[in-house]
This record gives sequence, C-alpha cells and structure tokens, in this order.
Amino acid sequence: MSAEVGHWFLGTSDQFYCTQPAAGCGGLFPNGIPYTSYTTWNIGFGITKSVFTLDFRYSSTDLNKGDCNAFTSDHTARELGNVTPINPGGFGSNWCGDVFFVTGKFDLTAMANLK
Repeated sequence: MSAEVGHWFLGTSDQFYCTQPAAGCGGLFPNGIPYTSYTTWNIGFGITKSVFTLDFRYSSTDLNKGDCNAFTSDHTARELGNVTPINPGGFGSNWCGDVFFVTGKFDLTAMANLK
C-alpha cells in the first residue's frame, strides 16, 4: 500500500505573447499569468508476483476544471461555465479530476536474478 500528497506553489509565468496590450489580444496579464496553486493526492496498492506488479490507484486534485484547462490546453474541453482569472473563456477540462486507474509493470532488473 502507498499514498502520496503534494501541493504545487506555481507563482506567475514570465511575460509572453498575448500579455501586452500591443499584442492585440487585450493584455489581460501584463506581468505574466498568475497560476493557481493546487493540491494533488493518490492512494493505492500493488500486487507483485515474480517480476510483475499490478497497481490499483485512486487519484484526485482540488484544481478546478477551468484552471485545469488553462494549464493543460485540453483540446477536448467542452463544458462551459468554468470561468477563472486565467481562463476567461470558461471551457472546463476533465483531465484533472478524480480518477481510478490500474497499471501493469514488470521489472527487467529483477529478471537477472531469476536464473
């Protein structure tokens, strides 16, 4: 069994395109984009047999759908109503939500000891 918690303190981006009024896109963030800090966590367990491991894990974050879309540039974001300071368009992404996943792994370094 294992668990993990992390908090990201992201700060502000450097100035880049579309941050200055002269760029023709409003200049919403002349000093860079203020990123949202967020927490992420996961909990799970693994079953190992010989060199193979099957891992079952649940993961989540407190990052909202609007900021998730701004960070990931999710091309499948469709849900409206997720307006945030860094996502004025309001498209929301499901890429940063709750997820349960299963991973299969094998350890090639352990195979040398199986002779």
